[in-house]
Amino acid sequence: MSVNKEWLEEYNKKKSIICPENPLEKYFTDKEIAGCKIDTLDLGTIKITSGDIVACDPTACLDHNISPFFDKFPKGEFPVTASIVVDEEDEMDSKIAAVRIKFTDNAPAVYREALYGDEDLSEIESQGDFFGIIIDTGLAAFMDRDGYDSLASRLTKEEEANEDFDAYTDIYSKDLEKSAKDNPKYQYPDGDWVNFKINEKNNAVIFSSPYGEGYFPVYVAEDKDGSICQLVIQFIDVELVDDEEEE
Repeated sequence: MSVNKEWLEEYNKKKSIICPENPLEKYFTDKEIAGCKIDTLDLGTIKITSGDIVACDPTACLDHNISPFFDKFPKGEFPVTASIVVDEEDEMDSKIAAVRIKFTDNAPAVYREALYGDEDLSEIESQGDFFGIIIDTGLAAFMDRDGYDSLASRLTKEEEANEDFDAYTDIYSKDLEKSAKDNPKYQYPDGDWVNFKINEKNNAVIFSSPYGEGYFPVYVAEDKDGSICQLVIQFIDVELVDDEEEE
């Protein structure tokens, strides 16, 4: 979307505080954080065809009005990785802490929240404040705008043809269950993630939110030269959870 000049000026002033309270990269490099065992899971690759990325609840595609982030991202096919907070007593009860698209091998130097360009930035007062994306059904997804447009059209047609149509039950559940059967590690039988084919050119990487519905932040990572190297959605900050438990 086209970003208002005044909004962008305000964003540039505040982007240094619209960032995670603790570093995200260690969720993909460390084996333990704040006493919690951390593992990573390969979710396949994502195809970026337009350079515009949508992060959303995939059932919300029916609304057909979700915008991509205002940043332009590299085009191509890129690996997607989930960071897992491991439950050592019950592996299936392990939770997805974050999911990352990795555009380059360059190390992140800064993180800033991925935004749409129309947020009220006066709401941001201190580090850790965020807007986030809305999750209604316990599922989140990354996809290119081209894929989103195609998927939204498909789901809208399905709903128009059948008033009882349910995107999760009628579309995603079958693929999620197959993903759990093919890749059982850290998945319940009904599935916690799937690399979902939209069409020949586009796919969506769909994954479960450990806390169900809510608002969850998405962050752009830039390397030391200011180039975008990653896009990360964060569900869990185990260091903050640990601090809250101590209180």
